[in-house]
Amino acid sequence: MQTVIEKKGYDPAQNADNGNRFLTGNGYMGVRGTPCEFGPEGMAAVNLAGIYHQKGDAWREPLNAPNPLYFEAEGASLAADAGNILSHALSLDIADGTFHRETAFSLPGGVLHIAQERFCSMAQVHLLAQRVTLRASGSLSVSLRAGIDSRVWDIHGPHYDRIDFAREDGVIVADAVTDDGKTVCAALRLCTDEPCAFSGGLLSLTAGLRGGEVYAYEFIAAIYTSADCADPRGAALRAVQESPGYDALLAQQRSAWNSLWDDARVIIDGDPRAEFAVNYSLYHLMSIAPRHARDLSVPARGLSGQTYKGAIFWDTEMFMLDFYLGAMPQVAASTLRYRIATLPGAKKKAAEYGLSGAFYAWESQEGGREGCSDYNVTDVFTGRPMRTFFRDKQIHISAAVVYGLKKYFERTGDDGLMREGGAQVILECARFYMSLMTKRILSDTYDLCDVVGPDEYHERVCNNAYTNEMARMTLRTACSLCPQYATDAHPDELAAFADAAGHLKRQQPDPQTGVIEQFDGYFALEDASVDAVRARLKDPREYWGGAYGVAAHTQVIKQADVIALLYMLGGYDRSVTEANYDYYEPRTEHGSSLSACMYALCACMIGRPEEAYPLFLKSAEADIQGGGKQWAGLVYIGGTHPAAAGGAYMVLLFGFLGLRFEGDGFSLHPCLPKGWTRVSMNVWHRGTRRRIVCEALPS
Repeated sequence: MQTVIEKKGYDPAQNADNGNRFLTGNGYMGVRGTPCEFGPEGMAAVNLAGIYHQKGDAWREPLNAPNPLYFEAEGASLAADAGNILSHALSLDIADGTFHRETAFSLPGGVLHIAQERFCSMAQVHLLAQRVTLRASGSLSVSLRAGIDSRVWDIHGPHYDRIDFAREDGVIVADAVTDDGKTVCAALRLCTDEPCAFSGGLLSLTAGLRGGEVYAYEFIAAIYTSADCADPRGAALRAVQESPGYDALLAQQRSAWNSLWDDARVIIDGDPRAEFAVNYSLYHLMSIAPRHARDLSVPARGLSGQTYKGAIFWDTEMFMLDFYLGAMPQVAASTLRYRIATLPGAKKKAAEYGLSGAFYAWESQEGGREGCSDYNVTDVFTGRPMRTFFRDKQIHISAAVVYGLKKYFERTGDDGLMREGGAQVILECARFYMSLMTKRILSDTYDLCDVVGPDEYHERVCNNAYTNEMARMTLRTACSLCPQYATDAHPDELAAFADAAGHLKRQQPDPQTGVIEQFDGYFALEDASVDAVRARLKDPREYWGGAYGVAAHTQVIKQADVIALLYMLGGYDRSVTEANYDYYEPRTEHGSSLSACMYALCACMIGRPEEAYPLFLKSAEADIQGGGKQWAGLVYIGGTHPAAAGGAYMVLLFGFLGLRFEGDGFSLHPCLPKGWTRVSMNVWHRGTRRRIVCEALPS
């Protein structure tokens, strides 16, 4: 089975995509897949989970650590000496999470070969390890700089007021401190016998290389922050001093990854491309899984950068949770405990809007703090911030939290999270929707007005079909689970929930066409094609939505909305699913990486695996192919796509295999693409790991 992805040749235009494509991580940190001599200009970064800072009035975002794996040879730097490159290749082995780089440079006196291997330790999540080897074709004297890079890449920084460097007993230490006292400490043990000078976190030395001989430099680094412990400096120092060498850490790494792959690996006979794509997707989901934490979730861009402010979106519950339930149930629990722990923040946000219950942050940072601003997009023509309504109108976020808790309860059979506060979360989310609903004077219909659904191109709409049905699900879930698990669930209140669930407007399928109107008035909008709307752009970075976006007054949508409803909640006849798939897919720009998997799942629901297949690959190969949407207005939004990765898993498991859980058991209803002869994988369900094998019927 293929486990290695490789790119040959150096193209600086690929730096951003390669940083994502070759990412390594362990849930505590993520290291972008960049060569060791890269700094901010090459988008190199060590991204940390769960610790944030705001610089002045700029957006609040997660902190990056000073990079302790910096290594540069004079005359042999990709950015500065591209004309000297004879060969270059980057690769990532998903079997053990190791990043590799090999480059040959032509220097006066001979050819210098640089090889680099590094990983984020899965066995000890605060540790990083790297080995750089040099080999010359002739005798060369090469000036080297290695150590901790003080140049930290920030999008909305700089975040550190100061970075203090020291060298103690052969260990380089960097203490990076923000203006509000947060500290990130990097410690590095770098083994070298050459005499060297130390300044600004870097060692400077001269290596005399003899032709044919290999010279190796081993980096053992540790990262700790003030969010981890009271003395991050002491913890980082101890970690590198007590750490074994590179080879021993690599052996631990391979053992840890073998254990993870025992639960996660997917085998697809007959389609090596799809097999690698889906396993590559799962690699990324495992690399960012917070296995080390009890109540931490997964940001929308994983640990690939500060984009989307390092925030937790609905992506986790709606697109990633199924994988974590199937392969890493303890991580699924951690992501949902995060929502329980941040309930006070959700209640505070609701109160700020004069509402009851829990209104979860659209872009959730530590403590449930709302990271989303009122002006979340910049106009490309004026450079001015544009008012958007993600923060205050995407009310379906609270229902996503309930959806995740409900799914965990049903899939695991474990009511522990309900007893830990999950039921209270459900109750508060139901109270939130009750405080939002309005009743018409001349009818018994209840409405949810002035909302933004998953299709963000249409803002401030009424009775978005997806939002209403998710709210209804929340109310009914509260009625079914809260009497047993929520101590302050009053019978009269629960009866009011049931009444509201019965009266909340449902966008019914049109009796003639079967199509569900996405929101009130959607069908009256201009019915233009995606290509026609795209042709109206004056700048490719324009935001399509908002008050003046090119799609706002048309039926062109950003991503699956009604289609997401049909899959997520079901309950509609196949003919309705088919009618809506045929109607909405041509009108969808797929401007979000969350979109393709929903359409693929619906294609499988109506027996069209060949239409589902390219949509499945679009999700599974989002980071393999790269080149996705990098800008929203003037805001950089690049990074990895873990929700698309989770969506690919969902398509495989619930679409192509047609897995249906039935109590403690399951059944398969295959809808395999052409050429697939056999699929096998493991899935955890109700505390037991089940082996699933699906074979295609003889043609």
